[in-house]
Amino acid sequence: MASPVQLYCWHFMSYPYLAPDFDETNDTGWVTVPNSLWDRDKARGLYQQYIDQLAYADEIGFDGMVLNEHHQTIYGLGPSPNLVAAALTQKTRNGKIIILGNLLPLHMNPLRVAEEYAMLDNMSDGRIIAGFAPGSGPETFNYNIASAPSREQFWEAVDLIRRAWTQPGPFNYEGKNYPLRYVNPWPQPTQRPHPPIWIPGARSKDTLVQIAKHGYCYFLSSRSHGKETAKSVNQFAKVLEQYGSSYRPNRMGILMSCYVGETDKQAQEEAKDGIWYFLKNCLKGHQRREGRQLTFGPGVPYIPSDEFRDYLKFSDPTVPLLGDTQDWDDLQRSQSIIVGSPDTVYQRFMEILEHAPVGHLLIQFHLGNMKDELTRKSMRLFATEVAPRLREASAKQFGRDFPEIETTGLETVK
Repeated sequence: MASPVQLYCWHFMSYPYLAPDFDETNDTGWVTVPNSLWDRDKARGLYQQYIDQLAYADEIGFDGMVLNEHHQTIYGLGPSPNLVAAALTQKTRNGKIIILGNLLPLHMNPLRVAEEYAMLDNMSDGRIIAGFAPGSGPETFNYNIASAPSREQFWEAVDLIRRAWTQPGPFNYEGKNYPLRYVNPWPQPTQRPHPPIWIPGARSKDTLVQIAKHGYCYFLSSRSHGKETAKSVNQFAKVLEQYGSSYRPNRMGILMSCYVGETDKQAQEEAKDGIWYFLKNCLKGHQRREGRQLTFGPGVPYIPSDEFRDYLKFSDPTVPLLGDTQDWDDLQRSQSIIVGSPDTVYQRFMEILEHAPVGHLLIQFHLGNMKDELTRKSMRLFATEVAPRLREASAKQFGRDFPEIETTGLETVK
């Protein structure tokens, strides 16, 4: 039987202490949101609580824990996910620690990232998954990084890091953006030839080509999952074929958000405060039409000009985004935040997998200002009443739809 879908707990570490009138009195939760809103007294212990929730995910059997990097936003308090990963290396024993990922153009010298990831891989006894990303509009904007050349810088940085892990040093690196006299990092990673590399993307053809050429894992950076996710799987499969490979579920992952309660009604009642705080506050300025957008626009993203031309040609600026959700029916149609009983959640997840057979589900359980006890309850119900069925059903599905996969498991991703 093929290997089942891998289930990870993703924590964005949002700021949960905004006033009830935040949406009415602030035009964004990104970049220019005043840091005077940070309450030092209320925030004491917040990181410890979030780290403990991730450690709990490892305790109850998730395949791993996911962190990411964001700057100057209430959406995610993770400007340095490597620090949280370091804590998790000491508080967890089994699951992978996925950093998705370090924003390489913001880190000045990629060799430093290679060294830190190698340290983490040693500290975790080989459990690190190394994610790399260029950084979205607000990150390059607020770090005063020129967005236009950031894509070129990014791929050069990935190449340098991979070579630092695999090519005996010292050697010199004659890169256009990162020329180095000596590349000779100590320590080297525990995993051979190096930790798995994951690259997020939003359907950019150039990104898919680079991932296919190097054998990396593709993470679809989208918060809505319907027909477009299935299209992305097919698009990636075609690119892989062009570069001598073939699609397997373990080559791709997606982000989901979830709350599990005993019944559909109870789940909605328990999750509503956290979900609507997340939609209206955390997504304002990012995934909402209302508010000051700093994440997309001419000159802000690193999207190539031909792809931006296609975006302008085929996109509809009036289409609501996830943060524009008005009610539960809207939320259900987006297939981004799945709320319900174990049966409902299982069925909804399987519907997505049947149309888009991805091997990695990175699931956000804590949303907005959700209370600790509710977050843990949802995680526990998912782990005990949803995950076993998902694993069994997905293994059968992947074995049926991808018969060439050997019974020993899915092919290794670099």
